[in-house]
Amino acid sequence: MPNRTYPTFKYSPNLDEIGVLNTNASVCNCCGETVEKSIGSMYCREEIECICLSCVATGKAAEKFDGEFIQDAETDQVNNQEKIDELFKRTPGYVSWQGENWLAHCQDFCAYLGEVGTKELEEMGIADQVIAEYEALDEYEDIRPYLTKSGSMCGYLFQCLHCGEYRLWVDCD
Repeated sequence: MPNRTYPTFKYSPNLDEIGVLNTNASVCNCCGETVEKSIGSMYCREEIECICLSCVATGKAAEKFDGEFIQDAETDQVNNQEKIDELFKRTPGYVSWQGENWLAHCQDFCAYLGEVGTKELEEMGIADQVIAEYEALDEYEDIRPYLTKSGSMCGYLFQCLHCGEYRLWVDCD
């Protein structure tokens, strides 16, 4: 089987690193092709086991199964239906405890970079800024000592595509 490349996704540029790809050869439930990399779920009525990344990127899977790949997002900050459709219908989600919540900034959705904890945020030099901004949302409080990459309280790091600002979402098991 030839090694196929797959499309890039502006809102999810790190698919190989964020743990959402299935890497076993499988048959796409949408187009019927055998693919080496795929995703295994979407929000729809059908039982989905394999969707190739081409069917995600083109929107064919969302249309065929009348579904979406993202559970929730800051759509109130994005006043552009094309961007909303691109996120929900043509972008693979990420794995989180309670379901994705995609962040936005500068009237567009941010790029999802991956899971982080306080340690990773401190190494990047952005811990004070993103934790303060997150805690101002009145979600979880005093997260700094408990925030652990892939832990029971996990951070999900986003970056604005326009100004480069980092944003944090936190979820717990």
